[in-house]
Amino acid sequence: MADQHILIVEDDTDLAIVLTQVLEMEGYRVSAASRRVEALAVLGQGDVDLIVADSVLRGGNGDDIAKAAGERAIPVIMISGEPGRIARLRGGPLPFIEKPFRATELIQLVSQLLA
Repeated sequence: MADQHILIVEDDTDLAIVLTQVLEMEGYRVSAASRRVEALAVLGQGDVDLIVADSVLRGGNGDDIAKAAGERAIPVIMISGEPGRIARLRGGPLPFIEKPFRATELIQLVSQLLA
């Protein structure tokens, strides 16, 4: 697991810290970005195995990140607490978790996607 790299894209600093800590405790290597530009820069380095992205970011949304990840065949888990986005993401092509969620729910989905 230590060689598996997860990118967290979340503009809520407190949530990004918690997600990073939870995934690091599970043995994953984690990077965090609060904006799309930062996330795309990390993606450009080429060693990301999975992305956990908030669907709504300040100044945009996670769609560009999901598209860039899809071009590289990197799995993406979208998270959102916005009712309009939740309705759009449900039943969509990407795994999705609704905020608030339990850490165990995220860990289980990450484990499935990186198995």
